[in-house]
Amino acid sequence: MKVHLIHYTPLEIVELACSIPYQSIPSKKLVKKVWESGHRSVARHTIIVFLVKDVSQSLLRQISRHPHINLTVKSSRYCNMESTNFVIPNFIKTDNAEEYKNDLTSIMNIYRKWNEKEGYTKSQNRELAKMFLPLASTTDLIVSGNYQAMYEFLQLRNCQRAEWEIRKLANTMTEILKKEIPEIFEKLGCKGDELGYCPETKGCGKYNRGKMQMLLG
Repeated sequence: MKVHLIHYTPLEIVELACSIPYQSIPSKKLVKKVWESGHRSVARHTIIVFLVKDVSQSLLRQISRHPHINLTVKSSRYCNMESTNFVIPNFIKTDNAEEYKNDLTSIMNIYRKWNEKEGYTKSQNRELAKMFLPLASTTDLIVSGNYQAMYEFLQLRNCQRAEWEIRKLANTMTEILKKEIPEIFEKLGCKGDELGYCPETKGCGKYNRGKMQMLLG
Protein backbone atom coordinates (compact mmCIF):
# COMPACT_ATOMS: atom_id res chain seq x y z
CA MET A 1 0.00 0.00 0.00
CA LYS A 2 1.29 3.43 -0.99
CA VAL A 3 -0.51 6.60 0.10
CA HIS A 4 0.37 10.08 -1.15
CA LEU A 5 -1.32 13.38 -0.29
CA ILE A 6 -1.19 15.16 -3.65
CA HIS A 7 -3.33 18.25 -3.01
CA TYR A 8 -5.33 20.06 -0.35
CA THR A 9 -7.06 23.41 -0.07
CA PRO A 10 -5.06 25.99 1.90
CA LEU A 11 -6.41 26.55 5.41
CA GLU A 12 -6.91 30.24 4.61
CA ILE A 13 -10.16 29.30 2.87
CA VAL A 14 -11.51 27.77 6.08
CA GLU A 15 -10.21 30.72 8.09
CA LEU A 16 -12.24 33.05 5.91
CA ALA A 17 -15.35 30.87 6.14
CA CYS A 18 -15.07 30.81 9.93
CA SER A 19 -14.74 34.58 10.10
CA ILE A 20 -17.79 35.47 7.98
CA PRO A 21 -20.72 34.74 10.38
CA TYR A 22 -19.59 37.12 13.13
CA GLN A 23 -17.14 39.29 11.19
CA SER A 24 -14.27 37.80 13.16
CA ILE A 25 -10.61 38.09 12.25
CA PRO A 26 -9.54 35.07 10.18
CA SER A 27 -6.98 32.90 12.00
CA LYS A 28 -5.92 29.32 12.58
CA LYS A 29 -6.96 29.72 16.21
CA LEU A 30 -10.47 30.60 15.08
CA VAL A 31 -10.61 27.56 12.79
CA LYS A 32 -9.69 25.28 15.66
CA LYS A 33 -12.28 26.88 17.96
CA VAL A 34 -15.10 26.65 15.40
CA TRP A 35 -14.22 23.08 14.42
CA GLU A 36 -14.05 21.82 17.99
CA SER A 37 -17.37 23.52 18.79
CA GLY A 38 -19.00 21.26 16.20
CA HIS A 39 -19.72 23.86 13.50
CA ARG A 40 -18.02 21.84 10.77
CA SER A 41 -19.86 22.87 7.62
CA VAL A 42 -17.25 25.61 7.16
CA ALA A 43 -14.84 22.84 6.12
CA ARG A 44 -16.94 21.90 3.09
CA HIS A 45 -15.36 24.68 1.04
CA THR A 46 -12.24 22.55 0.66
CA ILE A 47 -10.78 19.50 -1.04
CA ILE A 48 -8.22 16.89 -0.03
CA VAL A 49 -6.82 14.55 -2.70
CA PHE A 50 -4.89 11.32 -2.09
CA LEU A 51 -3.25 8.96 -4.57
CA VAL A 52 -3.60 5.41 -3.24
CA LYS A 53 -1.77 2.52 -4.91
CA ASP A 54 -1.58 -1.24 -4.42
CA VAL A 55 -4.74 -1.80 -2.40
CA SER A 56 -7.07 -4.74 -2.89
CA GLN A 57 -10.30 -4.95 -4.83
CA SER A 58 -11.79 -5.91 -1.47
CA LEU A 59 -10.81 -2.55 0.01
CA LEU A 60 -12.34 -0.85 -3.02
CA ARG A 61 -15.70 -2.44 -2.19
CA GLN A 62 -15.57 -1.08 1.33
CA ILE A 63 -14.43 2.42 0.54
CA SER A 64 -17.18 2.75 -2.07
CA ARG A 65 -19.72 2.63 0.77
CA HIS A 66 -18.80 6.20 1.74
CA PRO A 67 -20.89 8.39 -0.61
CA HIS A 68 -19.36 11.68 0.53
CA ILE A 69 -15.88 10.92 -0.74
CA ASN A 70 -14.94 10.66 -4.40
CA LEU A 71 -13.18 7.79 -6.16
CA THR A 72 -11.50 7.41 -9.53
CA VAL A 73 -10.24 3.85 -10.00
CA LYS A 74 -7.98 1.98 -12.39
CA SER A 75 -10.18 0.22 -14.93
CA SER A 76 -10.12 -3.59 -14.95
CA ARG A 77 -11.96 -3.43 -18.28
CA TYR A 78 -9.37 -1.41 -20.19
CA CYS A 79 -6.17 -2.21 -18.27
CA ASN A 80 -4.24 -5.46 -18.54
CA MET A 81 -4.25 -6.84 -15.00
CA GLU A 82 -1.94 -9.81 -15.68
CA SER A 83 0.90 -8.30 -13.67
CA THR A 84 -1.26 -7.30 -10.71
CA ASN A 85 0.11 -7.83 -7.21
CA PHE A 86 -1.73 -9.46 -4.31
CA VAL A 87 -2.62 -8.14 -0.89
CA ILE A 88 -1.67 -10.64 1.80
CA PRO A 89 -3.75 -10.37 5.02
CA ASN A 90 -1.55 -9.35 7.93
CA PHE A 91 -2.97 -12.10 10.17
CA ILE A 92 -2.18 -15.04 7.90
CA LYS A 93 -0.10 -17.77 9.53
CA THR A 94 3.46 -18.02 8.28
CA ASP A 95 3.08 -21.65 7.26
CA ASN A 96 -0.01 -20.77 5.17
CA ALA A 97 1.42 -17.77 3.33
CA GLU A 98 3.04 -19.71 0.49
CA GLU A 99 -0.11 -21.76 -0.09
CA TYR A 100 -2.17 -18.54 -0.18
CA LYS A 101 0.14 -17.01 -2.79
CA ASN A 102 0.13 -20.18 -4.89
CA ASP A 103 -3.67 -20.30 -4.93
CA LEU A 104 -3.87 -16.67 -6.01
CA THR A 105 -1.35 -17.36 -8.75
CA SER A 106 -3.54 -20.22 -9.96
CA ILE A 107 -6.52 -17.88 -10.15
CA MET A 108 -4.47 -15.33 -12.10
CA ASN A 109 -3.45 -18.06 -14.54
CA ILE A 110 -7.16 -18.43 -15.32
CA TYR A 111 -7.34 -14.66 -15.83
CA ARG A 112 -4.42 -14.85 -18.27
CA LYS A 113 -6.02 -17.75 -20.15
CA TRP A 114 -9.20 -15.78 -20.81
CA ASN A 115 -7.30 -12.58 -21.48
CA GLU A 116 -5.55 -14.36 -24.36
CA LYS A 117 -8.42 -16.62 -25.50
CA GLU A 118 -8.53 -16.91 -29.28
CA GLY A 119 -11.62 -15.90 -31.22
CA TYR A 120 -12.33 -12.68 -29.32
CA THR A 121 -11.38 -9.05 -29.74
CA LYS A 122 -8.92 -7.55 -27.26
CA SER A 123 -11.71 -5.70 -25.48
CA GLN A 124 -13.82 -8.86 -25.27
CA ASN A 125 -10.89 -10.78 -23.79
CA ARG A 126 -10.56 -8.14 -21.08
CA GLU A 127 -14.30 -8.27 -20.37
CA LEU A 128 -14.15 -12.05 -19.95
CA ALA A 129 -10.92 -12.13 -17.98
CA LYS A 130 -11.80 -9.43 -15.47
CA MET A 131 -14.59 -11.60 -14.06
CA PHE A 132 -11.89 -13.90 -12.65
CA LEU A 133 -9.95 -11.21 -10.80
CA PRO A 134 -9.67 -12.19 -7.12
CA LEU A 135 -10.54 -9.66 -4.43
CA ALA A 136 -6.91 -9.82 -3.30
CA SER A 137 -5.67 -8.40 -6.62
CA THR A 138 -4.43 -4.83 -6.38
CA THR A 139 -5.65 -1.62 -7.91
CA ASP A 140 -4.87 2.12 -7.81
CA LEU A 141 -7.21 5.02 -7.17
CA ILE A 142 -7.61 8.70 -6.45
CA VAL A 143 -9.55 9.47 -3.27
CA SER A 144 -10.85 12.95 -2.53
CA GLY A 145 -13.29 14.76 -0.30
CA ASN A 146 -13.75 17.97 1.60
CA TYR A 147 -12.26 18.29 5.08
CA GLN A 148 -15.50 17.33 6.83
CA ALA A 149 -16.25 14.36 4.59
CA MET A 150 -12.71 13.05 4.91
CA TYR A 151 -12.76 13.49 8.69
CA GLU A 152 -15.98 11.51 9.07
CA PHE A 153 -14.81 8.76 6.73
CA LEU A 154 -11.53 8.36 8.61
CA GLN A 155 -13.25 8.35 12.01
CA LEU A 156 -15.33 5.37 10.95
CA ARG A 157 -12.42 3.43 9.44
CA ASN A 158 -9.95 4.18 12.24
CA CYS A 159 -12.19 2.01 14.42
CA GLN A 160 -10.60 -1.21 15.66
CA ARG A 161 -13.60 -3.09 14.29
CA ALA A 162 -12.91 -1.91 10.74
CA GLU A 163 -11.41 -4.50 8.37
CA TRP A 164 -7.64 -4.54 8.72
CA GLU A 165 -6.66 -3.20 5.28
CA ILE A 166 -9.00 -0.21 5.16
CA ARG A 167 -8.10 0.54 8.78
CA LYS A 168 -4.43 0.63 7.75
CA LEU A 169 -5.32 3.03 4.93
CA ALA A 170 -7.31 5.25 7.30
CA ASN A 171 -4.53 5.23 9.90
CA THR A 172 -1.97 6.25 7.26
CA MET A 173 -4.15 9.04 5.85
CA THR A 174 -4.88 10.25 9.38
CA GLU A 175 -1.19 10.55 10.29
CA ILE A 176 -0.49 12.51 7.10
CA LEU A 177 -3.36 14.93 7.74
CA LYS A 178 -2.44 15.42 11.39
CA LYS A 179 0.96 16.63 10.22
CA GLU A 180 -0.24 18.78 7.32
CA ILE A 181 -3.50 20.26 8.70
CA PRO A 182 -3.32 19.96 12.51
CA GLU A 183 -5.93 22.67 13.10
CA ILE A 184 -8.56 20.25 11.78
CA PHE A 185 -7.09 16.78 12.12
CA GLU A 186 -4.81 16.77 15.18
CA LYS A 187 -7.39 15.01 17.40
CA LEU A 188 -8.70 12.65 14.72
CA GLY A 189 -9.08 9.07 15.88
CA CYS A 190 -12.12 6.81 16.00
CA LYS A 191 -15.62 8.03 16.90
CA GLY A 192 -15.09 6.89 20.47
CA ASP A 193 -12.08 9.17 20.85
CA GLU A 194 -14.29 12.17 20.17
CA LEU A 195 -17.48 11.06 21.94
CA GLY A 196 -15.91 9.43 24.99
CA TYR A 197 -18.03 6.34 24.43
CA CYS A 198 -18.40 3.76 21.65
CA PRO A 199 -21.40 4.33 19.33
CA GLU A 200 -21.03 0.88 17.75
CA THR A 201 -23.57 -1.86 18.48
CA LYS A 202 -20.64 -4.15 19.28
CA GLY A 203 -17.69 -2.27 20.71
CA CYS A 204 -14.02 -3.22 20.58
CA GLY A 205 -13.56 -2.69 24.31
CA LYS A 206 -11.64 0.58 24.05
CA TYR A 207 -14.63 2.56 25.36
CA ASN A 208 -17.88 1.71 27.06
CA ARG A 209 -20.81 1.72 24.67
CA GLY A 210 -23.38 4.55 24.68
CA LYS A 211 -26.45 4.19 26.86
CA MET A 212 -28.77 3.52 23.94
CA GLN A 213 -26.45 0.88 22.54
CA MET A 214 -26.19 -0.82 25.91
CA LEU A 215 -29.99 -0.89 26.22
CA LEU A 216 -30.18 -2.48 22.78
CA GLY A 217 -27.79 -5.16 23.99
